[in-house]
Amino acid sequence: MKKLYIGICLVLTWNFSSAQYLSKDFNDLSINSGGWTTQVIIDTTNWFVDSFGGDDFAKCTNYNNGNVPANTWLISPGVDLSASTQPILNFQTIMKWPGAPLILYISTDYDGTSNPTQQGTWIDITSQALWDVDNTTWGNWTNSGDVDLSAYKSSSTYIAYEYFGSSSSGSTWEIDNIFINEGSTPPPTIDTVSIYDIQYTTDPTGNSSYVGQQIVTGGIVTAVRSDSSFFMTSGSGAWSGIYVYSNDHVVNIGDSLIMEAEVDEFYDLTELKNINNVQIVSSNNNYSINNCSTAAANSEDFEGCIVKVTNAQCNNDNAGFGEWVVNDGTGDLTVDDLLFSFTPILNYFYDIDGVVTFNYGAFKLLPRDAGDINQFVSIDNDQHFHFELYPNPSNGIININSSVKTTVDIYNISGKLLHSAIISLGKNTLNLSELPSGFYMIKSEENSYSFFIE
Repeated sequence: MKKLYIGICLVLTWNFSSAQYLSKDFNDLSINSGGWTTQVIIDTTNWFVDSFGGDDFAKCTNYNNGNVPANTWLISPGVDLSASTQPILNFQTIMKWPGAPLILYISTDYDGTSNPTQQGTWIDITSQALWDVDNTTWGNWTNSGDVDLSAYKSSSTYIAYEYFGSSSSGSTWEIDNIFINEGSTPPPTIDTVSIYDIQYTTDPTGNSSYVGQQIVTGGIVTAVRSDSSFFMTSGSGAWSGIYVYSNDHVVNIGDSLIMEAEVDEFYDLTELKNINNVQIVSSNNNYSINNCSTAAANSEDFEGCIVKVTNAQCNNDNAGFGEWVVNDGTGDLTVDDLLFSFTPILNYFYDIDGVVTFNYGAFKLLPRDAGDINQFVSIDNDQHFHFELYPNPSNGIININSSVKTTVDIYNISGKLLHSAIISLGKNTLNLSELPSGFYMIKSEENSYSFFIE
């Protein structure tokens, strides 16, 4: 997981001096470390450790190309509570699919190795805890609340989770962060996750791997909507921005924020919702604007990001609903009036800054105000600067006629700088044959040109 740097060091702590008698978070990827055991009573279904979105937990399911009968126990080591005053058990659960509930037991006379259905006195304390009860979806972790074990103090107290499944049904259960402490347990640590890690995905649907998880993240505000929801960025390049759905917090462009939030996919737009504990670290911060081709801006990679497209010609000045379309030679990009309304001129060229969103099945660029749009007839009409690039397409050898000595920068369609060179007045030749075939941009004197290598 990438580290998150937002100008300060954020440390979430819970200060307490109470004794801890049991701790199991499964982060070592072992179901049996620390003296934990499993007992398979029916069939072969057993507890195991699984991971998702950087989180590790215990899991049990009886589904294997169909449900099978199952009964298996996850049993703690013997815990010495003899000197405790008020031992409190806490844990978290998530479940999905219809099936039997988990049963939580406690015993003070189990021998630690025998079949628990045949040895030891096991007391059902399931009703003392809170459990995930929504079997229709993978929701958030449900905290058990404080389960008071004061009535079961001994030198060797065991807790156990019993799983049941049948040939026709069976829930999948996950358990994490099992603690027994003196007094109330601190809430489980919430992972700090960068915007990059939230957004980056190889899933063809574009869905974040953190969907449904509560995380801590931060960034710099790049755009604010009239309903107070906003976009923010951290770093630069692809996957560096995100939309934040919130009507309860007043923020301004340039604010550096820290927050707790839930990651969600809203009609395929990755967003943060259920925002809590927003902290404005500082204001009036600068942020990076990503140079993009129109094709790159029209992609999952730059969803939520602040981008700049240049030398893009308007080929549709009225696409409906306040939208218009530009193309720099790499592909069409829709410009929307959600943040700022603008009337373009067909066949004129535009440099546009804005944030990329996704709605009604398409990526769209949202300029924020008049300063984000620069309109001109054509860069070649500039009497003080002439720049001619040929052949286009090419085999990687390109010629440039320039009216001035200048620096040129070569970018791929994702906005990554690949090559820089100084060209002189007149004809110049650049050898870019080492680059793979595809679209590229060459930028000089604040202007950009698209070209294709075959």
